[in-house]
Amino acid sequence: MSRNHYFLVSYRLGKQKKSTEVQAGASVLTPEQARYHIESLHSSELPSEITDIEVKPLGDSNEQEPGQQRQT
Repeated sequence: MSRNHYFLVSYRLGKQKKSTEVQAGASVLTPEQARYHIESLHSSELPSEITDIEVKPLGDSNEQEPGQQRQT
């Protein structure tokens, strides 16, 4: 059984700070991998407008408290 790992990805879109939660099968998510996800969320924006990407691990699906659900 594979685990799902969660990451908080913070970035700037133009001058605006944004963040999103990303779910991945791997235990590590690089800023380059996060960029791919962010670009798919903002496909109408220029890739050069997406800057300052930071990735913070939030844990995996087995670390959740019983009864909790993550929103994706």
